[in-house]
Amino acid sequence: MKNYIYRPNRKMTFEKSVRLLEKQGTHKIVKGAVDNTSPPVVKHILEQARDLDIQDLAVDIPAYGQYVAAAGYADRYPGYYAGNLAEKSLEHFVALQLLDIRPEEVFIDLASEHSPVPEIFSRLTGARTYGQDIMYPAGIHGSRIGGDACSMPVKDGFARKAALTCSLEHFEQDADTRLFFELARVLRPGGRVVVVPFYLFTEPAVQTDPAVSVPADVAFDRDAAVFCAQGWGNRHGRFYSPASFQKRITDPLAGIFRFAVYHLVNAHEVDPSVYARFAFVAHRR
Repeated sequence: MKNYIYRPNRKMTFEKSVRLLEKQGTHKIVKGAVDNTSPPVVKHILEQARDLDIQDLAVDIPAYGQYVAAAGYADRYPGYYAGNLAEKSLEHFVALQLLDIRPEEVFIDLASEHSPVPEIFSRLTGARTYGQDIMYPAGIHGSRIGGDACSMPVKDGFARKAALTCSLEHFEQDADTRLFFELARVLRPGGRVVVVPFYLFTEPAVQTDPAVSVPADVAFDRDAAVFCAQGWGNRHGRFYSPASFQKRITDPLAGIFRFAVYHLVNAHEVDPSVYARFAFVAHRR
């Protein structure tokens, strides 16, 4: 996206920005964050998602603890998501488990920003790893790939594995669909990409901090309810309904990827702060 700024500096008051969204009259506006983690809501999502054939996945908590120690967050990355490390480290653990990265493979951490994932995964698996982000300088510089993830400056079949950890929701307008068409080019046949958390909800929704998104003229999906999360600081976070996920991702890519969706049945047992409830893997045919 041209001139994309993840967290724009131009802001206005929360109340004024909500009023402007309501005045537009184009979306259902809800004050507050999306709840897709409480047991009743998760149960409702699962009831709606029968066509997705969601599989239960129990986090191996002792193995997760071993991963955290081996990754060395405390020693190597002090201060990294200090108030949210349980969530981030669990995302990384689940991605690593579902990807099964081998030493001879190439891995891309998409929308990596300042994530330690490329270094951790390289050290633990022996694979060649890259971080990709729109905020990096354009082109390939060492282990960083800069520019739009929907148009990466890499050759066809460049990588075997990829991940988006708390990232896909930030791809605005049709960029989520375009990303998977690009991954169809970038990943070798037999490769895979994992998305965790996979933000499922009972209806198509976008969570936003309107004090950030309204001054930046961020466009929201036409069929989405807009949840206004005061103080969240992010411009766009898409939540898929089961039907909108099929419409935007699985149906257009059905001939290229095979999709497997997982319910992280005990993720909350890792730590009460953990909000990941779903993940999915797209297997390149």
